[in-house]
Order: sequence, then C-alpha cells, then structure tokens
Amino acid sequence: MVNKTFYSKPRRLEKLTKAELVELVFDLINSFRLVSNPKETAHFLQDLLTAKEIKNLSKRLRIAKLLLREKTHKEIVDELHVSYESVAKISVWLSHGGKGFRSIISKLPLKYDLPKKLPAIPIEFQLPQLLSAFTQQSLAKNQINNIEALLDGLRDKDILNKEIKKNFKPVRAKKYRV
Repeated sequence: MVNKTFYSKPRRLEKLTKAELVELVFDLINSFRLVSNPKETAHFLQDLLTAKEIKNLSKRLRIAKLLLREKTHKEIVDELHVSYESVAKISVWLSHGGKGFRSIISKLPLKYDLPKKLPAIPIEFQLPQLLSAFTQQSLAKNQINNIEALLDGLRDKDILNKEIKKNFKPVRAKKYRV
C-alpha cells in the first residue's frame, strides 16, 4: 500500500534539472542587470533578501574590500566582528579567482567621507574637486536616506516574518491508502 497526499511536494533545489537551475540563475543575474539606480536596488534587495542575508552579503563584500587593501585577518575580525573562518573563506575565494569581487570593489570609493569645510585656497583653483565633492556629498546623503529606508523596511519584514512563523500552522494533508 502506498501513502499519497492530496498536494504535490515542492521540488527542492537539488532536484531541479540543470536547465531549470540555469534558468533560475539567469533570472537572478538579469534582475540585477536591470536595476537602474540605488533606490531601485535598495527596494529590490529589500524584497529579495532578509535583513540577515543583506548583513551577511555586506560583510562579505567588506571583508573582500579589506583583504584587497591588504588588511590582516585579525584586523578584519576585530573591525567587523566576524569569524576567522569567514575571513579565510573570502580570502580563498579571492585567491582562486575573485573576478567579481575585484571588479566591483575597484569601482567603489575607498571611503565615503564627506567634505567638512571648504579649502583655504580660492575656490576657482579647486572648482572641479569641489563640484565632485559636493556631488558625492549629495549622492551620499541620498544613499544614506535610501539605506535607512531599506533598513526600516527590513525591520518591518523581520517583524512580519516572525508573525508569519508564529501564526503559521502547517496544514497536514490527509493520507489515504491506494
């Protein structure tokens, strides 16, 4: 006698065919390619990932950034409060390729410091640098606002997830004999 349920079980990732898995990854890659600005990126990440996943990915990126700046494993562990295992893992990834990390990190600014005051020399001699600094400052403020909104949304999402877990009671399908 075989027990059957009234619902079909979901296919686990391991049970997907190679073609199905390629299609899933292709959608993910193209989704990131289609994002056009930081605000849209923040909204997409907020919808796609949990707060913990965003923190973990952010830490991985920062670990890679610090490793590429030749910080020691101990310095990174102390600065980011991560395990040596996490740092070692990223270090191995960087040593065995790391093209994605290197490409993105090379495009990131070294620091996000904002200008505190104007230089003492006449503005005319510093105009390109000042315009660049003010533009960066303006963009940074917008990014900070967007990131704060993202984090607020993630807190709401975590609360919602906890409520769902608390209130969710799995429905057991009745089994029948064949």
